[in-house]
Amino acid sequence: MTHDFSGSLMAGGTPTRALADWCAALRDGRPSEAVLRESARHVLDTLAACAAGMRQPLVRAAIELERGINAQPGPVALFGGPERWTVLESAGLMAVACHALEMDDGNREGSIHPATTVVPAVLALGWRQGADYLEFLCAVVAGFEVAVSIAEALHPHASQRGFQTTPVAGVVGAAAACATLLGLDSAGIESAMGLAASASGGLFAYLAGGGNVKKFHPGHAAREGLRAALMARQGAAQGPRGVIEGHAGLLQAFGGLAQWDGSRARERAAPAIVRSYLKPYPCCRHIHPAVDAVLALKAGAAWQAADVAAIEVETYGAAMPHARLPWDTLEVAQLSFPWVMALACADGAVTLAGFSEAARARPDLNALAARVSVTQTQECDSLYPASGPARVTLRLRSGESLSEWVADPLGSADRPLADEALDRKAEEAFGLVFPAAKVQALIGQLRRLEPWPLAELY
Repeated sequence: MTHDFSGSLMAGGTPTRALADWCAALRDGRPSEAVLRESARHVLDTLAACAAGMRQPLVRAAIELERGINAQPGPVALFGGPERWTVLESAGLMAVACHALEMDDGNREGSIHPATTVVPAVLALGWRQGADYLEFLCAVVAGFEVAVSIAEALHPHASQRGFQTTPVAGVVGAAAACATLLGLDSAGIESAMGLAASASGGLFAYLAGGGNVKKFHPGHAAREGLRAALMARQGAAQGPRGVIEGHAGLLQAFGGLAQWDGSRARERAAPAIVRSYLKPYPCCRHIHPAVDAVLALKAGAAWQAADVAAIEVETYGAAMPHARLPWDTLEVAQLSFPWVMALACADGAVTLAGFSEAARARPDLNALAARVSVTQTQECDSLYPASGPARVTLRLRSGESLSEWVADPLGSADRPLADEALDRKAEEAFGLVFPAAKVQALIGQLRRLEPWPLAELY
């Protein structure tokens, strides 16, 4: 029996219980093969991001810090890393790695990166519990549904108040996913969600004040979501009912949305994981439609980066915090409109290599980035978040102007990333940490919709 999605789970008076019921029902009726296949694609993408992220200095520093705090090794391995940790530490460290290089997936309408919190938490727990791959995928589907449903209701209200929805909603999604894997009933899943909600948090202060704390947001969420599920199974701790919509719940506390009656819920026709995107470029998703526009212009005309006098980008309000960011560090450069536009214009591609220290020292890219301007337009605002549009205009030194409009970026549900492109992304990432012979085997294994033991991943 398959388990199908219908209606909006946030439209009733008790969406918390509706979401918990939906997750619990996955034990009796699995998602359709199409949904499981999409779940496997997001898992492949997330583990690719995790493997690549394990090599980053920030992630290695986080591992060293944990080693100093907890000298005794645990039973749970890190995917892409040689270390073993407790189940909580493993979930948290893998989540940091997943988000380290801005390669992870997301959902535009919720402005959230769900897999970076949900997948590491369920993987760590599933490995410890001896779960199989189909059980793991079902739990991932559940976690996406909860995290994205909450985020869609919160966005843009939470971000306008300074909160990032990935850790705010992601911790609850991770709890629901892990509680589903543990076999908790609806009441137990709702309790786990209630416990996890008190660990919600994560500020956008880094956009103004700098720093790389953003990379740690998913780690906190994955770790505390998993902890909440284990606490709910133990039974001694009880989470509040109705923690999403109730008084002083998530919607009110983080979004300023009091007395939720469901009228602001967005109608949806497919599970959250099917509505979520995969990234073709390792940078902030808000910049992707503009990247697509530049690449389309580059493919259709005979001009060089040296011919460009100005790059003008029109976008929506939620993207504007990235309009004038510098590019002095890898972490900030991946969020910077000027830098990413310069890369796309000069190199005809946006890859990890373009954010390296050597690339950021290139005089041609720095000069081009200084000629990028980004403005917010009513046209783009009217379409967001149902779509993620951008218009790019190149002013050439000859006086000619070239313009391209992109209604939705590559990788979205309407413009899905092809399996071949996803496999190439995974090959590059897995190749950083695994022998060549293992890379193709991993990709093939993660596409097998069969109940093979999760332990085989390691």
